[in-house]
Amino acid sequence: MVFKAYDIRGIYGKELNEDFAYSLGKILGEKYKDKKILVGRDVRFGSEKLLPYFITGLMENADVYYAGIISTPLLYFGTKDKYDLGVSLTASHNPKEYTGFKMCDKKAIPISPKEEIKPIFKMFKSKEIDVNLDDIKVDIKKEYKNFFIKKIKKIEGKVAVDFANGATTYAEREILEEIIEEPIFVNDFPDGNFPAHEPDTLKEECLKDIIKLSKENNCIGLIFDGDGDRLGMITERGENVRGDILTAIISKEILKDYPNSKIIYDLRCSKIVEEIIKGYGGTPIKCRVGHYFIKKLMHEIDATFAGELSNHFYFKEVGYFESPLLALYYIVKQEKPLYELMEECNKYYHSGEINFKVDNQKEVLKKIKEYFKEYEIEEIDGVSIYGDEFWFNIRPSNTEPLLRLNLEANNEETLKNILEELKKLIS
Repeated sequence: MVFKAYDIRGIYGKELNEDFAYSLGKILGEKYKDKKILVGRDVRFGSEKLLPYFITGLMENADVYYAGIISTPLLYFGTKDKYDLGVSLTASHNPKEYTGFKMCDKKAIPISPKEEIKPIFKMFKSKEIDVNLDDIKVDIKKEYKNFFIKKIKKIEGKVAVDFANGATTYAEREILEEIIEEPIFVNDFPDGNFPAHEPDTLKEECLKDIIKLSKENNCIGLIFDGDGDRLGMITERGENVRGDILTAIISKEILKDYPNSKIIYDLRCSKIVEEIIKGYGGTPIKCRVGHYFIKKLMHEIDATFAGELSNHFYFKEVGYFESPLLALYYIVKQEKPLYELMEECNKYYHSGEINFKVDNQKEVLKKIKEYFKEYEIEEIDGVSIYGDEFWFNIRPSNTEPLLRLNLEANNEETLKNILEELKKLIS
């Protein structure tokens, strides 16, 4: 099913084709009749092919402005307060054969295709395409670049960056080239084939290039995903820093600049995140997983910063949405090597996210709750169990027959023992 909770995604030519793109454009054009819609795309071939059909459908009823190849953070930045709807044709970190559509409103909060588009969607036969993109082109990059160049100014020394041949090879590359004293770039040209590796910041096999560069040059490394809303970071020693640890590190600096701030973290994050936020005078607020929930909550409570295990980092000062560039700024501002900052936060043993294929998610969760019934149980998102020496969250995938487990313990032996118990229960 291509209609997901927060985007539309599928294989180009098989699940998403030109008729679908035209139909989606037509439906959205009717929904946003006479409104202003900003459209951009990533570097995928499927995105490029579907773009003119999508815009043709939109233009039947709405005013369309085309921003070119852009990252998702740039789409949010360009849309906020200026357009009624922002749409990027992207499949984020998925393999090259995928494409899709991400949509946001004026506040850069995602629009749910599953809830808002699927109920009104109809398929139409695409019309003959007659769109001159130059006629509707707008420049949203200039203001974006100026914001970050003015904010970050200069980063001394070397920084290695893997752009994964994705959408950040445009605006973000230009910004980083200007603000880093000695930039070392790899996979820094756009290519929808993603010749070096998949555009994913979490898969171990995707990190080889940036780990090698960081070690060779004794510098921090950055890696973007395909649409640039995730940022992975590598220490000067070539270690991958988990997203929750980066959240803790960034929180320290945020709370120096914005004392007593509210900071949101997703429920998969290490206990160290909550401890550091409290220790530096902030208010930690736990949230269910997903950028829709986090952005919505940030607006509701006026949170200054939010971070996720999955390498998404959100900032009020840019508009309550993801900004890898601001994440970089708040880390290098601390003037300690990243490996030291990481070591200060590595207090607990964490499993990382482990996926289990199951036939009946509800039955397995019920069995786990029964087994751990003597412990504190929380059901914000899936099931979370809290003990004195450990905690874990296990939650169903929205798109696959999987249960996703994150487990943390005070020592390695407890981690192994609880993991074994869970494996037996799940199997």
